[in-house]
Formats: sequence, structure tokens, C-alpha cells
Amino acid sequence: MGKNSLIYSNVFVYRLSMSLLYKGLYRRRFGEICKLLSGVKVTELCFGDIIIANYCKIHKIEWNGVDINETFVEFARKRGYNAEMNDINNLNYFSKADTCVLSGSLYHFKDNIENLFNKLLDCAPRIIISEPVINLSTRNGIIGKMARAAANVNGQKQNFRFTKETLLETLSNLSARLNFKFQIIAQVDKDLIVLITR
Repeated sequence: MGKNSLIYSNVFVYRLSMSLLYKGLYRRRFGEICKLLSGVKVTELCFGDIIIANYCKIHKIEWNGVDINETFVEFARKRGYNAEMNDINNLNYFSKADTCVLSGSLYHFKDNIENLFNKLLDCAPRIIISEPVINLSTRNGIIGKMARAAANVNGQKQNFRFTKETLLETLSNLSARLNFKFQIIAQVDKDLIVLITR
């Protein structure tokens, strides 16, 4: 695997960085996601932190996670969670679940997004996407620098980010082609939380 930026080198550094980027609302985003979880099994892609995994454990929900970051995967495994290290682009399918979650990572897959959505829809009847739609990486100062550094995952820097308009346009186009429905549930600071159903 390639080299990650400092933000992705340690879970605790990651949490601190995300708390600063989200102006203290980092955990609130996950709270909104957890309200939408349904069923007895959750698959979380690009999970990073284990906040949703912890929620699932408390509520007797089976959790399976996939992330490309070895540090995050080992952190989750050491705490007893079923975490797999993999690039989800390389997987032919995701672990079947009642709900599939992808938070803060959709922009990484914009060049392969229809293939991703086919696998998401095959994975679960309910998909929760929480995606940044306000691009902090264009700002000056420490917040802008942190946001730009956060794009360096597995040695790959990515400058693309969704806006609210481009995200909704993308989802509308995909829903017409792949036959799913979506609704905006909430906006927590810079993240738009969307529920997708078949």
C-alpha cells in the first residue's frame, strides 16, 4: 500500500484532525448516520474510525468494515471488529447487509462511480452516504492545509470534491440509470447525508 498523509497515520490524529475540520461536529455526523441504520447487519466501506462499529456493537448489530488503510484496519481488529483491508475498487462485491454505509469517501470514486453503485445496490437495500459538499481545501490557513492533506490516501492525492449541486446531479443521473430512490436526510456542517433505497 502507498504512503498515507499524517492525518491517516494514526486514528487519534485522524479524530483530532476531523474534529477541527468539522468544527466540533465530527461525531454528530456519525450520530445522524446511526439514526438511519436498519436491520441486523451493517457493511461500512472506507470506515476510517470505529464510531459506527461501536454503535453497532452496543445495539447488537453485526458490523463488517472495509478500508484501504492498514492502520485503521488493525485498530478495528484489535478491538474485536471484523475489518478487512482492501481497496473497494478491487472487490467484485461487498459483504451482504441490511444497510451499507459510505461516509466522507464518495469523491474518491468519481471516475468509477457507476460500478461502485452497482456493488452498493447489490450489497444492501438501504445505503447511507455522507459526503462533504463544502470544499474546505480551497481555503487559506490551517483548515485549508489540513483539508488538502486529508486527500492523500494510499499515496494518491485527489483534488476533486463534490458540491451539493454536483452530488445531487450525479445521484439523479445514477438513479435514472440504476433504478433507485434517494432522499436528503440532513446536512451536518459540510456533509450532506443521503439515504438511498431500491
